[in-house]
Amino acid sequence: MTRKQLKVMNLLLVLLLLWNPIVLWQYYQSMVIAFLLPITIVSIGLAISRVRSLRLKVWAFNLAAIASILFHAEVIFTMVYAYKEIPNLYELHGKYYFNKPYLDQQFNDPEFVTRYKTNCQGYRVDDLSSQNQKIEKCDWLFIGDSYTQGAQVEYNQLFSSLIYKDFPDKVIVNAGISGAGLYDELNYFKDKGKKLSPKVVFLQIGAFNDFMNIREHQPSLQDYIMEWSALYRYFEYNIANSDELPLGRWTEPFFPNKEDNIDNNIFFKQTSDYKEADKRAFKESISEFKKEVESIGGKLVLIFIPSKEQISPELLKEVLDEYNISKEEIDLSIPNKLCQSVANALRVELYDLTTEFRQSNSFPFFTHDEHMNVVGHQLIAERIVKELSSISGGYDYLSEGNYHERYPTIHADGTMVYQSQTEHYYTINRLNMNNGYREELWRGVSELVHPMISNDGRYLVFTEGEQESLNTDVILYDFFKGHQVAINKKPAKGAIPCVNKSATKIAFPSWTMEHTTPSIVLYDIATGRQTQFEDGVECWRPVFSNDDRHIYYIQKETQDSHFVIKSYDVATGKKCVVLKHPYDIWDIAVSPSGKYIAYAGNKDTNWDLFIYDIEQKQSRQITHTLGDEWDPAFGISDDELWFAGVFGINDGIYHIKLKK
Repeated sequence: MTRKQLKVMNLLLVLLLLWNPIVLWQYYQSMVIAFLLPITIVSIGLAISRVRSLRLKVWAFNLAAIASILFHAEVIFTMVYAYKEIPNLYELHGKYYFNKPYLDQQFNDPEFVTRYKTNCQGYRVDDLSSQNQKIEKCDWLFIGDSYTQGAQVEYNQLFSSLIYKDFPDKVIVNAGISGAGLYDELNYFKDKGKKLSPKVVFLQIGAFNDFMNIREHQPSLQDYIMEWSALYRYFEYNIANSDELPLGRWTEPFFPNKEDNIDNNIFFKQTSDYKEADKRAFKESISEFKKEVESIGGKLVLIFIPSKEQISPELLKEVLDEYNISKEEIDLSIPNKLCQSVANALRVELYDLTTEFRQSNSFPFFTHDEHMNVVGHQLIAERIVKELSSISGGYDYLSEGNYHERYPTIHADGTMVYQSQTEHYYTINRLNMNNGYREELWRGVSELVHPMISNDGRYLVFTEGEQESLNTDVILYDFFKGHQVAINKKPAKGAIPCVNKSATKIAFPSWTMEHTTPSIVLYDIATGRQTQFEDGVECWRPVFSNDDRHIYYIQKETQDSHFVIKSYDVATGKKCVVLKHPYDIWDIAVSPSGKYIAYAGNKDTNWDLFIYDIEQKQSRQITHTLGDEWDPAFGISDDELWFAGVFGINDGIYHIKLKK
């Protein structure tokens, strides 16, 4: 081997040691990166080795070595000291940053422990929701910083979640971004928020930090390093530890230095060119926000959140004493007046929460952490509900949260049977709507869906198994005998059972894993005998007429056609089409009088509810929302309807009174 070849070989070995493919694969879990990066570095190294400039060679080698040292430090930290890693919660989007998608973190603080989970778009979701669930449109969009984000409370304690309980027909999105300024929020809205087409945009403004350093964010190298390096985040977060703060907590906009107070403290009377520029930028950013919102036909509403010092004389005194500030030097009403002045000039509504926070019997903030606790979120929700009470859609929300509750059936004694879910189990529950008492009737680790109790209260029927793979059974449970049986004959499968009014027969779709096109089966409870009527095409969702003489069901003739409602005469076997639309029909229910059929229809790219008058042969749409409503069920009269629905992230069971 010549001397020149030896140098090349040594260079290759050194570069491969600096950028070891095995280490790269272990860290990135990507074969492409593990081999492509070393090949690229080696190719560049060989090219540089042929040039005559010694300085270039030295610089190139030093750069490769330093980069390798930093990379291996990152690898060692993330693999050996993973328990110290500060999770990356955000990602850059040009002039703003937003919550990282697919997060599932637990935040542990001396004052709170919360779970923080985001969907594929970066919006916060509850514990049970799929992270692949995407929101296409919304009614109301809340934008703000960490006060809006509310990572310090659980999802169901967020003010936006609390508001939903009073406006369950609305798709509500919380787009809070920790640390975001007004221009960050504006650029988010231009890029992503506008695509949701919100009718109302609520912009939260906090006295804590929304009145200083108001300028458009330009991403720096530090921002990208913060996003990609766990080691850098560890050092950065530990340098700014709150234990090192003068009072053991954040006190912005108050600062120990008088010059900082003059430039940045909105409460400080003495001003500067810097502060006046921030005031002008404040109005300009709100004005631009208004134009952007109105450009899509929306309405902008401002929400002002006070600081701790504005509502607590004790905390104010503590800060003033620590920073040697006199009361005469401050005016706590300045940000409120500025917000009101801008709101008046731009003709936008302002909800100032200072009075509510100040008069609260319980302190709305955590003691050391600067954010709102559950009380603070409740106060915001109460004020917004009060302001918007006149636009309620008339829905009653019967669920207690996002537990994927569906398929309600209503009984004459005022009880409702429905399916539900916890983090570990599927359940069938019963709610006494007279007193709010809930009881669990059934629990399992397999899916439990489509529950129904017979009119005499003796039988419970439901679907058990994996719906997505069509591997489900129909279970019949006898409360009197304490006995259960799968009534679909093996190897056949079954789902969506319905008991007739006399509690003698059960209808359900049935199929086999070899022939997955379902037909409707009639099961005799007393004898266990089955009869089947086949259409040769896909049939689902059977329900009995009130006199048990007919079975209504939905049928799809071809892959490209829509589901229609058909009727089957139990005595004669005669079939006929009851209702056909140029869109799919699903989830049918017969009214107590037998005059009407309620159904879900996918008319406007989402599922709404309709009522079909059997005698008049006319349909009318009864819901017009952005959400999906399905599984309708009548009560003891034709005037009320219960149903399940999904509105963005939120779901549950709902009730409405029908208009004549």
